[in-house]
Amino acid sequence: MHIQKLGLLLLVSSFVFMKGSVFAQDQEVLEEPWQLQKTGVKASLRGLCVVDPKIVYSSGTGGTVIRTVDGGESWKDVSIAEAKELDFRDVHAFDANNAVVMSAGQPARFYKTKDGGKSWKKTFEHPNEKSFFDAISFWDKEHGIAMSDPIDGHILLLETRDGGDSWKEMEKSRRPAAMKGEGGFAASGTNMVVVGDSCWIALGSAEKDQREVTSRIVYTFDRGKSWSEAIVMVPRNPSSGIFSMAFSGPYDGVAVGGDYLKPDVKDANILMTRNAGQTWLKPIGKPPRGYRSGVAFAKRDKPQKVIAVGPTGTDLSVDGGINWKAASDTGFHAVAFTKDGKAGFASGSDGRIGKWVNR
Repeated sequence: MHIQKLGLLLLVSSFVFMKGSVFAQDQEVLEEPWQLQKTGVKASLRGLCVVDPKIVYSSGTGGTVIRTVDGGESWKDVSIAEAKELDFRDVHAFDANNAVVMSAGQPARFYKTKDGGKSWKKTFEHPNEKSFFDAISFWDKEHGIAMSDPIDGHILLLETRDGGDSWKEMEKSRRPAAMKGEGGFAASGTNMVVVGDSCWIALGSAEKDQREVTSRIVYTFDRGKSWSEAIVMVPRNPSSGIFSMAFSGPYDGVAVGGDYLKPDVKDANILMTRNAGQTWLKPIGKPPRGYRSGVAFAKRDKPQKVIAVGPTGTDLSVDGGINWKAASDTGFHAVAFTKDGKAGFASGSDGRIGKWVNR
């Protein structure tokens, strides 16, 4: 019943929207929406956290961490000297001074700063060489969660109760069981999203030569005490699945992905939910132009504005994710906006940071 009602809702809303704006959706974008920043680094930047219109942190390869406290007018390199071999795929900042970064691959380390990156303290290192962390998120300033690809048949989850000063592995009984070959994609730090007491984890990947016709999103409404799953029609293989999610509130969400080895393929790269992630359907409108690794709501109240980024460019939806049009050919890995939509940034290769310019 839920699937039928959701499908009807998307069908009706898509038809109403497209009837009056097909021409607008097909128009070429005349102005570049991204204002490129001078960051002073050349790292591949996949971690991104927009605290407010002034404070932004980004992280990436070579132990790189950069931040701005003036809305992008200037960027400061606050990289971690002892971590030059690490790739910081996600960063979460609480304010200008307090931030946490997480590395993917080995060694799997977490660091925290309390002075704006002048100094960093290693707060955790996972002992299992099979761990590969994809994302970190926080429910509040004290309680957070981090996820890794599965170990011993279960998704590896860590939790903190002191703002990232320490991390502890969740008991196996509290962690979702994994399917064969399943894992996350550490492409933008947004395959895991937290809203209120809820958390969603988007999955994909597979073993070599394994091909599955569906992927999964696992979710909890009680901060990880119990988990459920949603099976979604996104093919899963070593390079495909769901890469990023964004929610405008507790119920409405958008997920993007595809196959990063086939970045121009439009099939199975967009999903929507209207019931808190319990079911996800592909909208019938015009999809993004290809594989997308990051998605964010630029406007949360209706009509909702959503931005999706990937290596082939940026796409824009002004109807909550049903229809998409080209916004830019500039490629990025990650995108994030403030909750009020007043500021948005994207991060990518070669130290590239873009600031969304409302035109």
